[in-house]
Amino acid sequence: MTNKDEFDQRLAKADPTEKKVAPTLSDQLLTKAASGDSRLSLRSRFELASQNLRRLTVGSLVSGSAAVVVLALVVTAQPQPLIQLSGMQGARNSESAAAQMDGGADKMYMPFFNFEYLAGPNLSSETGSGQVYKLVRQSSAEEVLANVASVFDVSGSINKYPDFNETNPGYFFGQSKDPWGYDGQNPVISLWWSGTASWNYSNPIAYPASECEQTDEAGNCSSWTEYKPTPELLPTREEAVAKALEVFNATGLSVTEGDLRVDISEWGVNVSAALNVDGSPTNIEWYLGWSSTGVISYAGGHSVVPEAMGTFDTISALDSVARLADWRWSGSPSSIFYEKFQPSYASIEPAPFIRGDDSAVSESPSDGGEASSDVVEPTPITIDEPIPGDQPEPETRVLTIMEAESALLSVWDANGEVWLVPGFILVNDQGWFGAVISLIEGVLELPKETEIDIVPMPAEDSDLSNK
Repeated sequence: MTNKDEFDQRLAKADPTEKKVAPTLSDQLLTKAASGDSRLSLRSRFELASQNLRRLTVGSLVSGSAAVVVLALVVTAQPQPLIQLSGMQGARNSESAAAQMDGGADKMYMPFFNFEYLAGPNLSSETGSGQVYKLVRQSSAEEVLANVASVFDVSGSINKYPDFNETNPGYFFGQSKDPWGYDGQNPVISLWWSGTASWNYSNPIAYPASECEQTDEAGNCSSWTEYKPTPELLPTREEAVAKALEVFNATGLSVTEGDLRVDISEWGVNVSAALNVDGSPTNIEWYLGWSSTGVISYAGGHSVVPEAMGTFDTISALDSVARLADWRWSGSPSSIFYEKFQPSYASIEPAPFIRGDDSAVSESPSDGGEASSDVVEPTPITIDEPIPGDQPEPETRVLTIMEAESALLSVWDANGEVWLVPGFILVNDQGWFGAVISLIEGVLELPKETEIDIVPMPAEDSDLSNK
């Protein structure tokens, strides 16, 4: 190399793009690459990488790190979603569901509403992050049943429910062979070895017997003795707390007295506690109850532990308001929030009272007339068949979200497993709330809007009662 021209000529020959035409890439390949499709074949990824390398100049190839960056940008695919949600999530925590809480029952008579959601002025626009947990079943179905049976001193054998299958494995333990009727005499423990491995103890003899007072002409009982409470037989608060701590801790929930919620009335005592994960209550709860006879009549719990699956970015409370209109973003919160946020009674409109001919109703003294002592039968109302295309339009209600509180929500995946994910409790100006997942898009694979899972029905060949 004797002069600059010769140097330039040799340098030009070293250019990998010199006199080379890049192959034409298919539109399908480019579309997949642009969308980060992880299903690109190795050949397709290599083709893309080669094409990008051909377009580089000698100057950018001097540093080997540049080539590495290009390869990383091309080969690295968008990660798969962590959780594929089940189509059974439904609208369990939509505003309409929250309206059916105590005090909101009247709204169940007026189902034709469309809700629109507005963000209030106090909602934060700050994003964040949150831990995702998978609830992992512990031990085995046989061991869980044996443990619960020892806690409640139940003897018997393990049987399978008639609708038992690998995706819906149900067991029951006790002296009874009828899983639905429980024979009315012996306590039974049931267990569903899916989801959270929930178990339930039921003791039918804990309730006072009702005797027939009068029979009709056919010999059927027409009048039964009235149940009367016997509060003197109930355990004291201290006794109930001590027993609940014993049962809960023996069946997998580590709690102290401060974690318990105790409800006492003349009809019975109930003690419950929620599984707390990283300081947040969940809807995975244990409970224990006594009937008015002072005997433990029911109990329930689970056999799972939370396993941390990673920390993921979350959207803001402000942005989460838009998710209230899509049931697929809903999750199940702890029952503590149902107790904390109650709808305002003043905001609940009663169901409209429909009556027949007004002339058949006597005037009241407030209307200037005399009150009649006669019972007036309302005029029968004839309901016409609905006319196609002439249905009333649902009323639109606007709800303003006034506050948001972080919470762990449970969701079911497509394989029947349960997860705990970060979310928000969004309280509106009517006192109801909706619970929505706050994970950024991409962490979850949402079901199709019309997707609904089918719950297995009891086996047709079963001769056992399902009532």
